[in-house]
Amino acid sequence: MDIDPRIASTIVENIKGALSHDINFFDTNGHIIASTDPARVDTDHEAARLAARTGRSVAVDAAHPFAGARDGINVPVMQGDAVIAVIGITGERAEVEPFGNIIKKMTEILVRENLEQVSRFDKRMMAANLTNLLIAPQPDTGLIDYLTDTLNVDLTMPRVVAVGRLHVPQKLRNETMQHVGTEHSSVAHDSTYDVVDRLMADQPHSLYSVYGGEFRLILAANSDAVDSDASAHREVLSSIAQAVSQSTGYPLVFGISEPVSAIADYREAYLQARSAELWLAFLHQQHSMETQAAIEPAVSTDYPHTLDYDDAALGMALCAIKDTTAERFSNRILSGLTEEEKDEAAVLFDAYTKHNGSIGHTAEALFLHKNTVQNRLNKIARVTGYNPRDLSDYTLLALAFALRRLLKFWWTTP
Repeated sequence: MDIDPRIASTIVENIKGALSHDINFFDTNGHIIASTDPARVDTDHEAARLAARTGRSVAVDAAHPFAGARDGINVPVMQGDAVIAVIGITGERAEVEPFGNIIKKMTEILVRENLEQVSRFDKRMMAANLTNLLIAPQPDTGLIDYLTDTLNVDLTMPRVVAVGRLHVPQKLRNETMQHVGTEHSSVAHDSTYDVVDRLMADQPHSLYSVYGGEFRLILAANSDAVDSDASAHREVLSSIAQAVSQSTGYPLVFGISEPVSAIADYREAYLQARSAELWLAFLHQQHSMETQAAIEPAVSTDYPHTLDYDDAALGMALCAIKDTTAERFSNRILSGLTEEEKDEAAVLFDAYTKHNGSIGHTAEALFLHKNTVQNRLNKIARVTGYNPRDLSDYTLLALAFALRRLLKFWWTTP
C-alpha cells in the first residue's frame, strides 16, 4: 500500500507537535516522502529500508551507521501483518529510542484515521459521480455499471430524484455560492457535503451530489410504502434546506420527481424535479412579495420547502416551456406596451384576477378610482388587442403575465 505524501505530511506534523525532534516518514523502499526537515524529502535511507524489510525497529548511531541515515530510531508502521511505511525520529539513540513504540502506535492510528477519511471521500466522490451520470442527457452505462458495483448500489430499487437550488440575486451569486462550494471553494464544498452527510445518515440507499450550487439527490423509494417514504423524503429535504438557508440567508427549496427504477428514466425524473423546484422557488418569492416579508428573497417559514412534481399544477406546464418560447409568447401578447407599462398592467391584472373581475374591489385594493381601473383595463385591450373582460383573451393575458414574472425570476435569481 502506498501512503499519499499529503497524508504522510499531516502525520509528520501531528507527531512533531508531541516531540521536539525531527520526524521522517518513509515508504517501504526507505524513501523519505515527508519530513519536518524539508532538505531530507526525496532522499533514501538504508535503515528505513531494513526496518520495512524485516518488520523490526532499526536504530542508527556511531556503532550502527547506515547510508543516508542520521542517528535516531526507525520503526515499521503496520497494518495487520504488513509493513505499510516506516516512521523515524532523528536524535541521540538513547534519547529517542524510548519513543519508538509511542510513535509507532501514534502513526498507525493516524494512518488508519487518514485512510478512513480518504475512503469516505472516495466513496463520496464516486456517489456524486454516479448521481451526475444517472441524470446526464446521455448516461455512460459502462461507467454507471462500474460505480454501482463498486458502491453496491441496486438501481432496480425505485427512487425519486430531488433537486434544490439557491436562488440568489445575480450580483450576490458568486459570494453566496462560496457558502455551498464551487470549484473555487473546496473547503466550503466539503463543509456542505458534511452537512448533507449528517442529515442523510438514515438514507443508506440514497445518492447525492452538490454541483454548481445545485443539490441533486437520488432517494430510495419503497413502492410498498409510498406515503411513509414521501414523508421521510420531505423531512430530510426540509432539514437540508433549512440548514443551507440559515448558512447563506437565501432560500433553498426542493422539487421531487415521480419514482423511477430504470437508468433511462433518471434524466426525465431530474427535469421533473427541476421544474417543481423552480415553481416552488417562484411561489416563495411571490409569497414574500405579497406579504412584504423581505426585500431580498427569503424562505417563508409558513411555506413548504418541498414540492412533488405531480403537485406543481400550473407550474408543471409553465416550467416546461422553453425560455425563448415563453419570452416570445409574452412579448407577442403584450406587444405595444413598454416594460414600465407591462409592470403597471401586471399589478392591475393580478388584482383584477384576485377579486374575480370586480372593478370595485380591484379599485379598493389598489387605492384607485373605479374609472381609473376601467381606463387601464381599456388601455390593455386597446394596445394589445386582448380584452381582459373577454374570457378567451383573459386566458392569454394571464398566461403572458405569468410567464413574464417567471422569466424575470429566473433571469434575476438563476
